[in-house]
Amino acid sequence: MRVPEALLPLLDGGVIHDVIRPLMSGKEADVFLVEVEGDVMVAKTYKEADNRSFKHRADYTEGRRVKNSRSQRAMAKRSRFGKEEIEAAWRSAEVDVIYRLSSAGVRVPQPYAFVDGVLVMELIRGWDGGPAPRLVDARLTEQEAWDLFHMLLQEA
Repeated sequence: MRVPEALLPLLDGGVIHDVIRPLMSGKEADVFLVEVEGDVMVAKTYKEADNRSFKHRADYTEGRRVKNSRSQRAMAKRSRFGKEEIEAAWRSAEVDVIYRLSSAGVRVPQPYAFVDGVLVMELIRGWDGGPAPRLVDARLTEQEAWDLFHMLLQEA
């Protein structure tokens, strides 16, 4: 398999040791199974703005604040620097949430590293030991869904 360009710095820097295979491709990122220190994890590579296939980006970023006033002005003007800042903020938003949730004790994939816009994190496994299905692909009865919902509320 040809190693994706976004993962090359992580391989060269020893953050990951091998790229096993692609796991999935979505509208905002591609996810790969990778080997890290003898364990299988996932590496999420975020797509560039021109290659993302979702509309209404404002719905995803509404309410986000930028502390640096220079960055905030540049982002509002959409200058070259501003566009770079928008892209960096977009990529780090999910990572920030995962780290905050993990620190609060919420069961989320444990983050391992965030390097050059690539998030390396724990692989959530299914009953068979392989990658767990996406929630949208899970087939649950109404009762199973309610049971899981209540279990998650108790953990929060």
